[in-house]
Amino acid sequence: MDFKKLQEKFKDTKKLMYYLLIAILLGVLLMLIGNVTTSLNSSSLGEKDKKNTIQVNTNTAAGTPSTYEDKLKKELTDTLSQIEGVGKVVVTINFEEGYEEVPVMNKNNSDRRIEEKDSNGGTRITTEKTDSSNAVIVNDGSGSKVVITRRINPKVAGVIVVAEGAENRKLRDDLILAVRTVLNVQEHKVAVMPMKKK
Repeated sequence: MDFKKLQEKFKDTKKLMYYLLIAILLGVLLMLIGNVTTSLNSSSLGEKDKKNTIQVNTNTAAGTPSTYEDKLKKELTDTLSQIEGVGKVVVTINFEEGYEEVPVMNKNNSDRRIEEKDSNGGTRITTEKTDSSNAVIVNDGSGSKVVITRRINPKVAGVIVVAEGAENRKLRDDLILAVRTVLNVQEHKVAVMPMKKK
């Protein structure tokens, strides 16, 4: 066995392992940067608290709804107040969570095959597979932001309707049916109460 050849093979293997280690460390670094960027973005997106309750009253000054929740409550209030026998209506909708925004992801997949031959004629094959994904970030002049592909609205956890005329059983059933139909919620998540008389 030639000592110089063995020494050269050892240097080549050592160099290869060095480059392989650098590639792995770079991959881990990219994944960490992606995770930090995503977590910073989700905290800065202003996610709502776990429980969000907003109330819309039909006898308040009409304004344009600024959020999905406000718009939904206004439309439901307007619809319910049009039912025959119903007077004033106050709707409270409780949401399970805030918005969820799904970012555009940049996915990188790579396969690398390393074939090594030793001095005895044997062959060793090593296959390296790397998968990583990071949120796509763009600069818009005022700073960088994550590109959002879609926004998922919060789910309705429960609804309370206080309405004039709801003491009538048939009218109360009609109000429950209307709320269930509009919001696609189960009956036990809808409560309809008569409004107190002034």
